[in-house]
Amino acid sequence: MRLSVEELEIRRPIWIALSELYLDTKPDWARVAGICARSPFAIPGLRRILFDEVHPVVHLNLWSTAGVWDGFDQDWLIMSILARKRAPVFRLPWPEERRYPWRELKPQLVSARQRSAQAP
Repeated sequence: MRLSVEELEIRRPIWIALSELYLDTKPDWARVAGICARSPFAIPGLRRILFDEVHPVVHLNLWSTAGVWDGFDQDWLIMSILARKRAPVFRLPWPEERRYPWRELKPQLVSARQRSAQAP
């Protein structure tokens, strides 16, 4: 994946926040949703970042008996995401809407965006 310095700076906090959904602890959904809601990405774009960029790198942690629980090394996370060269060739959009962690994050993300739009 090739990104400009500006694109990397925008994505970095999103990647780190979304990776927390794959730790062996209960996620702080509101905090993660807040970070994502403040990003310039539309909701479908955030879903793509989650499933195309973060999920492939960290999803196995949820299956590990001794998974990472205190946070992924941020340098490792960023380098692993950037090192991925392939994007999915074909996808059905509906399963992702029902998949963990999107099914929990999306409603909180929508709510956080609505609150920020209503703030003075």
